[in-house]
Amino acid sequence: MTRLTRLEEAATGLYAVLTDPSLGACEPGLPSGRSALVTGDGLASATVRELVHEAIGYAAQRHATLVLAVLGHGFAPGRTSTLHLMCADSTEDLRHDSVNVSDLLAVAVDHPGVDGVLGLIDTCHAGGAPPPAEDLAGGARGGRTRLGLLMAASLGQSAVDLAFSRNLAELLRAGRPGAGRTLRVNEVRDALRTVIVGQNITGLDYDGDGPADGPLWIARNARVREGLLGGLGGRLAADELTEALAAVDPAWPVPDATPDLRAALACRERLLGLPSSPARERALRAVDGLLIAVRTVEFVRGWIGGGLTTSRIRRALHLMLAAEGRLPADDARLTDVTVIDELAFNHPDTDRDGRRAVARFVALLGHVCGMDPGDPELRSWGKRIEAPVEVNDAVEHVVRRTEGQRLGLVVSLHSSLTGDWPEVLDGWLLLDGTMIHHEQFPSGTADRRGAESAVEDAVLWAEEHARTLDLPLKRLDLAAPSGLLLAWRPEEAGVAMLLGIRYEVRLHWSNRLTPDAVLRSIEPVVAERWESIAHCQAGTPVDWLAHEDLADPHVLRGHLRNGRYTRGIGLTQHPGTDARLMEMLLAYTPVLLWPHAPDGFPKERHGCLDRSWWAMPGALARAYRDRWRGEGGAGAGADAGLADLRAVWDDEDWLRFCRFFRTSTPPARTRDEGTP
Repeated sequence: MTRLTRLEEAATGLYAVLTDPSLGACEPGLPSGRSALVTGDGLASATVRELVHEAIGYAAQRHATLVLAVLGHGFAPGRTSTLHLMCADSTEDLRHDSVNVSDLLAVAVDHPGVDGVLGLIDTCHAGGAPPPAEDLAGGARGGRTRLGLLMAASLGQSAVDLAFSRNLAELLRAGRPGAGRTLRVNEVRDALRTVIVGQNITGLDYDGDGPADGPLWIARNARVREGLLGGLGGRLAADELTEALAAVDPAWPVPDATPDLRAALACRERLLGLPSSPARERALRAVDGLLIAVRTVEFVRGWIGGGLTTSRIRRALHLMLAAEGRLPADDARLTDVTVIDELAFNHPDTDRDGRRAVARFVALLGHVCGMDPGDPELRSWGKRIEAPVEVNDAVEHVVRRTEGQRLGLVVSLHSSLTGDWPEVLDGWLLLDGTMIHHEQFPSGTADRRGAESAVEDAVLWAEEHARTLDLPLKRLDLAAPSGLLLAWRPEEAGVAMLLGIRYEVRLHWSNRLTPDAVLRSIEPVVAERWESIAHCQAGTPVDWLAHEDLADPHVLRGHLRNGRYTRGIGLTQHPGTDARLMEMLLAYTPVLLWPHAPDGFPKERHGCLDRSWWAMPGALARAYRDRWRGEGGAGAGADAGLADLRAVWDDEDWLRFCRFFRTSTPPARTRDEGTP
């Protein structure tokens, strides 16, 4: 058939808009993040069917909506009404070696786990794509299926020059004035009918799944975002205001989000003058949410000023959500506007208007930025957003949290000269980072059992001091030599109850307490790398090393010396009993991760760290607890992969403690210690 010279252009343009996070919001539909844009002259029908079936299975695993766009030559054999896509090995009107689009859609929509199917069909005879009604109403899912189809032409009609796909991409980028926050099949169908001549744009919107979260949509409405661009309000505020006000009056303008709030206040007054109705109440809640969000962003910027940074915003958000057993969405573009927008407009049902979440976040953000929780300005802001009680509760929560962080116990096993189980353990009680008590705890037997008993003695000693100080003890920092770090899981020690249940246990490398000359020479490098890790803006600042990267110690030592690995280091396989390898790596990095699961920690599992990184190492402690307790749920599930990791976490606090501990005369360097 005639070569479609604009096919790749149309497919690429449509794929770009569908995968734009602010518009189509799609992720690649093939496993391992592979691009799902499949084009080319040599595509055989079997390859296309195989790829689509792979995408169906992948969508089912993730309980996702599958978006399937089909562009190219199509035919309906003879007098049938079923669309077939032509591939490199296809001949018109011959079913063999073509792709039955209707069958593929029927398989996809009926597959357990697939949360609906959205089809965009740009072929001749596109109107033949819908599966038979009995396949939608019956099948393995008993009719609990959802299918949205947007088709370039009726059955028996031609589709010309990929006009459907090209105009669809343009429409989605521009958005639709007066439409809601998302664009659905019927809205897009009607809009395309006004610009495409000679093709009957056809739509199908079938929804047999009552419990589904909401209707299928093709893209977010770009016009909605324009209403608040450049102001102090976010996308969720714009979405909700547009939809809620349109339900009252489609011609009602969306107020902007400027600091003076005149438009929002005028809108509120106008709404209050209308008779009470569900639509009016929803619109009032939306306007109130905008007022809360804008006043909060304005307050935070004035109160914290230059101390407001992306890393501190992220830290406060993670602290807040971690305390509630939740994890934040994976979003590297966090700002004060986006976070407060999310809290004000996407809050749990138990928080009627978002004020509680906003107040807690602002109080935690102030704590992270070093602000005084008793500052009268904070209470004044609480009155302005009509949340004085919520702000008082949030401040009380921060004060309790601060008290829980003031006291810490450090226990070290550094006294063994051989790197094995020591005969005595050292314990330090720290208050606000300052050492207030030190004690030594003998190990009855120089083995694991004796060491764990000594650790429990140290905990009892620290708890007695904690009662005297009337402060809770929440954190236990344990330092051990390299070999013991590999063999020992101290958080699982404890006769009556696991230490990891009672305390947040953090592992450290004890060699930093008594470093040789080599370690001392590269201490500044390790400190700089911690700063880089701590201020990472997105993703996981870890360089992952596979088995082959560790095979030759001389090559690895060279890579470490020449600065190839500048962040934390993660191992995809357990290092076995190779304490020398651990010492080599720990000399150059403050953060070392390794798996204890038999199958290691391959690349496809690394993503679990991306969303949890800013809550580390606390997220690791919670993951262990969840596994011990057999707890599930969304939050535990998101952290579940972390429970297979071990970590040495030599952060700024530990590096500072090591400098405090250090004797004035460094130990001499021996021949066995070598050079890094």
